[in-house]
Amino acid sequence: MAYRVLDGTVFRQLILSSQKYLNERKKEVDALNVFPVPDGDTGTNMYLTLSSAAECVSCDEELPLYQAAEMASQGALMGARGNSGVILSQILRGISAYFTGKDSVPASEFAKALDQAVSTAYKAVMKPVEGTILTVLRAMRDGATEAAREGVTLGDLLQACLIRGREILARTPDMLPALKQAGVVDAGGKGLVYFMEGALQALSEAEAGAPGDRQREEEQVQQAWKSAGTVRVEDLETADIRHPYDAQMLVSGERIPMAALRARLERCGDSLLVVGSERLVRVHIHTSNPGEVLSLCMEFGQLSQVTVDNMIEEMRQASETYLLSGNVVGGNAAPAAVPSVVPLTAPVQPEAKETGIISVVTGAGMKDIMASLGCDLVLDGGSTMNPSTAELAEAVKTVPAKKIIFLPNNGNIFLAAKQAKKIVGRNMYIVPSKTIPQGISALLALNLSEDMSHNLKRAAKAIRRVTTGEVTFAARNGRFGRHIMKQGDILGLIDGKVEAVGTDPVEILTGIVKRMVKDDGEIVTVYYGQDVAAKTATAACEALRNILGGSVEVEVHNGGQSLYYYIVSVE
Repeated sequence: MAYRVLDGTVFRQLILSSQKYLNERKKEVDALNVFPVPDGDTGTNMYLTLSSAAECVSCDEELPLYQAAEMASQGALMGARGNSGVILSQILRGISAYFTGKDSVPASEFAKALDQAVSTAYKAVMKPVEGTILTVLRAMRDGATEAAREGVTLGDLLQACLIRGREILARTPDMLPALKQAGVVDAGGKGLVYFMEGALQALSEAEAGAPGDRQREEEQVQQAWKSAGTVRVEDLETADIRHPYDAQMLVSGERIPMAALRARLERCGDSLLVVGSERLVRVHIHTSNPGEVLSLCMEFGQLSQVTVDNMIEEMRQASETYLLSGNVVGGNAAPAAVPSVVPLTAPVQPEAKETGIISVVTGAGMKDIMASLGCDLVLDGGSTMNPSTAELAEAVKTVPAKKIIFLPNNGNIFLAAKQAKKIVGRNMYIVPSKTIPQGISALLALNLSEDMSHNLKRAAKAIRRVTTGEVTFAARNGRFGRHIMKQGDILGLIDGKVEAVGTDPVEILTGIVKRMVKDDGEIVTVYYGQDVAAKTATAACEALRNILGGSVEVEVHNGGQSLYYYIVSVE
């Protein structure tokens, strides 16, 4: 059939089809990273974000358009990873905002929803750059607007989106010199094209006679805050869990007052999350009395997908088998080790201290270093340093402090951190650290006995004093500036720019450090990765001392990071 009306059922099909389609192509998008380093992850971030949206609409409930769009938007927001994922979540947020209160719309109105998406996505980025996903989105909006007319089919409208989107995507290298040098189109824009292609595929299959309404089994889906990894805290005794039961459920009904439900549940435990719509709400809470939670939720509607897990028992069972590798390490706040299936949060105590610190790093050694320098909580961002919005929000809620200083240590975390700040509603101050060495320098500069304004200035000043070097390998053939590299070549980066290409990590390390050191009296700190032997790293640093002379201090630490042989800072 030719769809001339967009309703909740069709919208759900578009989301589910796009998620599946992008999953099959996410690695192709990852490979479009301008820098041919192994942590290019735009496609994966967009897929995981879309997966959270798909999970929120994967139910048997027949939803009107506005509720389906709202739930997809909520899911994408909570699961958003990286800048590309946050922008995708804002696109869905804009679409949802336009559909507010509408059970269904003529297909032509999807063009107006895209216009709202453009406005919302641009507002989310402080300094929008042309030649990116935003430019492709705007082109899609223009294509849809030109095609919009009375009686137009949704398929025709999406096809018009794609035509314009593909045209502009092909021109992105002409808009951004970095893309032209690398010989690639914008990765985020490519991901958005795949998103729209997946949506169009759902309509094409339906019109060809393929099953339009997929059989949707009610599976126990992981929530947005679990969908791509979970927040975990290390080394807390099981007896310290005040609310040992992890309860989750769906509440369905009519005109469910979400604010009232949330307010009632706040008295029942912590780690509370209430998302959804007036007809379908998903609840997650850690509680000491799951029966009370279930009874309370039943006052608001019918329950389904109810699960109650005893976290203490799960932790004990886990400790009898093996030590799980965690995502979070605690420093001063004495955090906790739990199975990876449990997003544990520690409640904020009434005697909460004034200021707490959270940092994101990768590597066991880096986590230990951050914790030893005073971080209350250290999130392991994984090899690509991209925790989701929900993970960041959960982490912020674990620290018993009135104010939170957050060190992202990666430029791709800023947008997700800003969204997490809105969700938790706490005094969260984001320090603009783009590398782990910058985060360490900022951390050392803090004096928590002073006021926040002074500390933020000290941190910003410390960041400006740091030059960051990285030694990694080329994930693909590519070119950056005057450098041509083949897959597997060793790369030396200084402040994110490729400055050396070779075959030996130690030679590349010494080469970039010599460029980074400008004056006598500077301090060089080398953090070696998980693939470098301690003996090799020690020998490399001894060679640096000989090259730089006694006026430059050289330190070496086991960072344990993946993908990067060495991370080095010069101050």
